[in-house]
Amino acid sequence: MSEHGKCQNCTGCACGELRELPGEKSAQIKEDLFRYESGGTYWRATFDNEKTVPVFVKQSGVRQWDADGNEYIDTYGPFAASCLGHTPDVVLDAVYEQGKTMMHVADMPTIPRAEFVKELASIAPDGMDPVIHSEIGGSAAVELALQIAEYYTPQPQHGIISYYGAYHGRMSAGLSATPCAYYREKVPTVKNDIVRIPFPYCYRCFYGREYPSCDMFCLKAFKEMFKTPECGLYDPNTKTNLISTLIVEPAQFHGGGVYAPMEYFRGVREICDEFGIVMIADEIAIGMGRTGKWWCIENYDVVPDLITTSKALSGGVWPLSAVIGKRKIMDVWSGHPDKHMGTWHGSALGCKAATTTIREIKRLNLLEQVKERGEYFKDGLLELQKKHRLLGCVEGMGLGLGIELVKDRNTKEPAKKETEFIVKRALEYGVLINLSSYYGNRMTFMPPYVITEHDFDLILDVLDRCLSEAESKF
Repeated sequence: MSEHGKCQNCTGCACGELRELPGEKSAQIKEDLFRYESGGTYWRATFDNEKTVPVFVKQSGVRQWDADGNEYIDTYGPFAASCLGHTPDVVLDAVYEQGKTMMHVADMPTIPRAEFVKELASIAPDGMDPVIHSEIGGSAAVELALQIAEYYTPQPQHGIISYYGAYHGRMSAGLSATPCAYYREKVPTVKNDIVRIPFPYCYRCFYGREYPSCDMFCLKAFKEMFKTPECGLYDPNTKTNLISTLIVEPAQFHGGGVYAPMEYFRGVREICDEFGIVMIADEIAIGMGRTGKWWCIENYDVVPDLITTSKALSGGVWPLSAVIGKRKIMDVWSGHPDKHMGTWHGSALGCKAATTTIREIKRLNLLEQVKERGEYFKDGLLELQKKHRLLGCVEGMGLGLGIELVKDRNTKEPAKKETEFIVKRALEYGVLINLSSYYGNRMTFMPPYVITEHDFDLILDVLDRCLSEAESKF
């Protein structure tokens, strides 16, 4: 890489410089994609127009380059997986060396597997007494966690409580627990006894209240559902509980980086304990150190029964996921071997990648760095909020942040078109930003943990320009 930040032998634009998208080479490569690949892919929905999306050919650290040599800063890394930065040498080298010895043994015991479960157990929340079960991909980890919870709870406990705005993957049970109408449309799901409740999205309270004067009304409303059989959860007359599991993301990143108030999950934990409900913390996007603690739920002083993890678990290098569970629950599941066998479970390469990633986060003390860099970026976003009327909300912890754009701060009318414009315009300036939310008006920031303050200065400068352009245009 040259001193001015461009990839050697590239002639494109550096980050912060305006470029025309797509470049000629990217457009040519996408001709085959448009011709031969399904239109149901994620990239067809990004940046407002599938035709403008560049074709990326190189990555390093927090940078990416497209086929035309244009440089980009990546703020969502991708989807929170690349915690050590793109193409991390330490993980790639470990996987390469492992691959020269052994690659695939189809769900059998190996040294990398033994090292992995011990290393992952070492970062479980205090008091969990953890047992690990590996899987492939976040959606599969959710399926596994829901199945384990089902085995642990007695009859007739089969129901699942999930939250509006949740994202638990695209497989059957996880998709059943994911309420989004668009994802569920025309897709048959297996699980029908799902109860969905509002997430404590305080900026847009479902109950029309304001935090903290609300006195946690949403939690009280949830507790009230157990006082009558008409809510379908519990019959206080017969002491019959129909709910086996509550699954929740401690912060909703598909929903735009929405965080619950500090006291909320303590109340949820109490409800789960009272009624014998297994509490699953879905930490696939927000776990593995992103908030400055290994697990986001730890910020709330709560220990869940099960944790799902993937994405950053293996540094974005190799597909791997896992369920971390309390021993008393996992021991029940252990009595049913081969109920959840998978060809790639416990992959030697995936386990080596994950073990190396965890050890590298420890070695570099990245949890502390995540806190410091996150505070720097959040302070910069709050300064932008003072300057730009569109920026209605800034929230988050560590390097898991979200901002919400509104047309008017009093009415909070979602600024959907403005948000789409800014995300697309930022791409043209060389900054990759993820758009996701309930109303299409939020941006989420999940950059690699190795991002620098200089990188954030560039991102903030581009956001400043894009916000100004949007406020002039709309």
